[in-house]
Amino acid sequence: MKKFIFLALICLVLTACSNGEKNTETQKTDNTDTTEKTDTAALEAEEEKPTYQIGKTATITSDLYGFDYEVTVNDFQLTREVDETPIEDYLIGAREEDRFAVVDVTIKNISEEAYVPNQMFSANFSAIDENGGDISNDEFFAAGDEELAPGEELTGHLVYLTDINYADTFVLKYEFMSDQETHFELPNPEQ
Repeated sequence: MKKFIFLALICLVLTACSNGEKNTETQKTDNTDTTEKTDTAALEAEEEKPTYQIGKTATITSDLYGFDYEVTVNDFQLTREVDETPIEDYLIGAREEDRFAVVDVTIKNISEEAYVPNQMFSANFSAIDENGGDISNDEFFAAGDEELAPGEELTGHLVYLTDINYADTFVLKYEFMSDQETHFELPNPEQ
């Protein structure tokens, strides 16, 4: 009789353990499905970022400060000199392929408050298929250090360092990593 009770207890314990493993497997499967759905949604959101071409104006909302501003990319070029500064003076050991990436932009303050653009937002520059990117060298965008009153606009150039063979198409990203992220597609003029 004692053996029968002992065997019955062992069977109950094994059955309980077995059900626990099935529940864990079900939870893992449910979590995997949820993760895959989240990843798919993130990729779809990534693809839905507003993208503009040279000459087009984007109205952008600052994710951090909540004001609106307009950006127009007027021109894009790769050059070895900007503002009378040769790349060799700026980049020690510059190679033949190294270039300044110069993006001429117009920024218009369409909010009700004055602000200094270089203090409130920046634009990342990368190859079109990359996340992240480089920020501009503000020393070449001195106009962005001045207060911009409501209704006023400024024009200047954002300057980055790149290689002429780095990408067929570059992208300029405002409000990077926010719901307001906005892209400007910049074809490589050297290719």
